[in-house]
Amino acid sequence: MKSPTMRLPFHRSAALLGALALTLVACTSDEDRQSAEDVDVPEPQVPYDPEPVSVQAPAEDAEVDDVQFPTHLSDRISVDPAWDTPPQVHDGVFLAPREQEGKLVFSAVGAEGTLLWTAERPLSGSGFTVTAADDRPLAVLTDLDNQNETDESAGVNAATAYDLHTGEEVWGPVEIPGPHQGPGLVFAEQDDESVDSTGRQVALDSATGEPSEEDSHIIGEFFGTLVFTDGNELVASTDRQTNELWRTTVPEDLTHEATEEIVSPSTNRLPPGSALIGLPEQGYGLWDITEGELLKGDLDDAMFDLMSETWVGVREEELVGFDLNGEQVWSEELSAEAQLLGVGGVMAYVLTEKDELRTYNTVTGSTTRLYDPLEEGTAAIPLAFTDRGATAVDTGTELLLVTDTSRPTEDYAEDETSIDADP
Repeated sequence: MKSPTMRLPFHRSAALLGALALTLVACTSDEDRQSAEDVDVPEPQVPYDPEPVSVQAPAEDAEVDDVQFPTHLSDRISVDPAWDTPPQVHDGVFLAPREQEGKLVFSAVGAEGTLLWTAERPLSGSGFTVTAADDRPLAVLTDLDNQNETDESAGVNAATAYDLHTGEEVWGPVEIPGPHQGPGLVFAEQDDESVDSTGRQVALDSATGEPSEEDSHIIGEFFGTLVFTDGNELVASTDRQTNELWRTTVPEDLTHEATEEIVSPSTNRLPPGSALIGLPEQGYGLWDITEGELLKGDLDDAMFDLMSETWVGVREEELVGFDLNGEQVWSEELSAEAQLLGVGGVMAYVLTEKDELRTYNTVTGSTTRLYDPLEEGTAAIPLAFTDRGATAVDTGTELLLVTDTSRPTEDYAEDETSIDADP
């Protein structure tokens, strides 16, 4: 049986691949660098208020007349938070910025569609992440220490943590060496001589904002757990590396590489307690970082379906599903260069090299048709999910939030009346 597919507009697929890039490695030619030198100096930043503002009001309803949702999301209320980049999500809250009047405005939106709080930052302060400290969900935003002055040449050099639900300040601002690098609370100094490398690197303690020791290679900070290398060992700890959770020998397939080359994708799309660790060119291992156990090796990417509790991974030209213990339960052949866009609601969304969207059942691996072939409109692609089904989607031109709240039944009656009234 041929897999159901949906072709995507070029602008959508290009935007998705850029937004969901898993590394910060830049491939820039000498000609590009020369062109960059000719770029005009940015205009001075506009004034902004860095303090979060509590809103606690419904987000604006989304215009969805020309949008086609997966069938299981079509009866939900959708809102438009006006995000410009895909949101990060934790503990039922989505967070992302938008550009507005020469500055960034971050918006935290609950799964039911409530705009919880907003915070302004300069355009250079686009780095952000979500994390946790002692089970308290946090949003961490970057800023300038000379905020609201006209000179932005110092770059982003401060970070502040806020309660993800309320916007209440928890710690900061604290000094950081440079922009957000990720995953989690990892920041690095930009290397002036090369766009492909970074200088001094630190990870902040999620509970206090204190920086980690600087004599270790940091792999990432994952919701309060710091993972780094110590010689030929992987180590996980909390409290600025003082509270060691576990340590284990670096896997054999990585021992021939310098441990400083071992990384985790900069955009962590996995739930707390897990991480991808390895080398982009050779593949990643999926780790349970609460116990220090390798669940699955040799993966290009992986995501977790909260509803079915199934892992879905990409391995060369294969899509695989495996259980909580890392046991493979199904596999399906993929085309080369396929991209895993999102996993949630018992579905995996894959973009093929021909810009076609394919959907797979996460439990069985079978292909399925989620979009009504008789409907018209741009397909909304799910990107981020909560355990109750709220979903951030990309329509190609907008990033919307499909809430976990169903539309009132009278809405359906109005739709049917409108359809019957058409000549």
